[in-house]
Amino acid sequence: LAACLVLLSTAVAHAEGEVVDFNLQKVAAECDALKVARGALEEKFGSQKNELEKERTDLEKRIKDINNNKKATDKQKQEVEAKNKAYAEKAQAFMRLLQADELRVRTDIDTVINTAAKELATRKGYAMIIDSAAVPYISPKFDVTNDMLTEANAVWKKMMTPESK
Repeated sequence: LAACLVLLSTAVAHAEGEVVDFNLQKVAAECDALKVARGALEEKFGSQKNELEKERTDLEKRIKDINNNKKATDKQKQEVEAKNKAYAEKAQAFMRLLQADELRVRTDIDTVINTAAKELATRKGYAMIIDSAAVPYISPKFDVTNDMLTEANAVWKKMMTPESK
């Protein structure tokens, strides 16, 4: 019975089209959508990130100086603790904003890749396009990573044109 099911499922798969795979991580990392999104995130958050890093470095130096200074007063120690707490709150707020934008970018890229997979499968007659990380082994002859990257870039460009919005 099991052998019959395997043969039947194989016959159905061949009748509907080929199963191919692609490297999802490579497509996501190399697609134009991510490159543009990284630039936008850097433009939006870069200066604030640099300011926070400078503030952190200055604060760490101040903390080290206070800890090494045996004559440091309680007031000086409290000031540094208050600045450290304020910095931590500011850094957490920044990270929440950054993570929210990064999540939006990941969601947008997922949409681009899913749309690209559907369009590529329809155009080439594939029954299924799977992430190569999802299976222990698939022959390299079924790898359509480059086609998926090209398709993802085309889908993203269509999504970015004013008439498609």
